[in-house]
Amino acid sequence: MNRLGSTMLLLATAVALSTLAADAAAQEPEKEPIGRFAADARIALPRFPEDAATATTLGVTADNLPSRGLGVAAGVHFYPARLGPVALGIGGEWLLSRGSKTLDPEEEGGASGPTVNTRFSALSPQLSLNFGGRSGWSYVSGGIGWAAFTTELEDSPVADATGRTRAINYGGGARWFAKKHLAFTFDLRFYRINPQDATAGRPAYGGRRMMVFSAGIGLK
Repeated sequence: MNRLGSTMLLLATAVALSTLAADAAAQEPEKEPIGRFAADARIALPRFPEDAATATTLGVTADNLPSRGLGVAAGVHFYPARLGPVALGIGGEWLLSRGSKTLDPEEEGGASGPTVNTRFSALSPQLSLNFGGRSGWSYVSGGIGWAAFTTELEDSPVADATGRTRAINYGGGARWFAKKHLAFTFDLRFYRINPQDATAGRPAYGGRRMMVFSAGIGLK
C-alpha cells in the first residue's frame, strides 16, 4: 500500500472510532452537554518521513534515517459555545518527540553505521468541532502554529534553529470518560511543516508532511 493509501486508511479508522464514540454518547438516556474544559496528556508515536535530500546532506543513506519516534503530547481545550449538537472548542496543543536509528553492521564483526537522531516539536492553537456528550465525545480539529524539525548525526549535532517554522496540523480523536473526571483519549494528527532555511551550523530542511498518533488520559 502506498503512502497516500496508508494515510487515508488511518484517517478513515480515526473517523470511524470517533463516530462510534459519538454514537455511544448519543445513546445515553439523559445526555449532558460537554463541559467547559478538558485537558489531555498522551504518549505520542510520530512517523518521520524519509528525506533523501537530508540523508545526502548528512552523508548517510535514506534507510539510516529514523522512521518512527516516541514523545509526549499535551493539550488544553475550552468549549465556550454550542451549535445544536456540536460544541465549538478553542485550545492549544504541545508536542515533543524524538527518534534514533543506527544501521547494523554489513558483516559480522563489522562496525555499525552512524547513529542519526531526529527531533520534532510543535506548538499550535487549535479550533475543534466536538460531537457527543459529557461522558464521551469525538472531535475534528486543526490549527496553524510553529514547529521545529531537526535530523542530525549523533557525533556531529547541528545548531539549534534560530527562528520559528510555520506548521499546519489537522486530525481528529475521541475521549471516553470511564470515571466522572478521568478519560481515555486518542488522537490521530497530520502535520505539514514549511521548509527551514540553512543557517550558521545548521543545514536546510525541506518542507515535509508527517503523521502522529497519540493516546493517553484526559481530564475535565
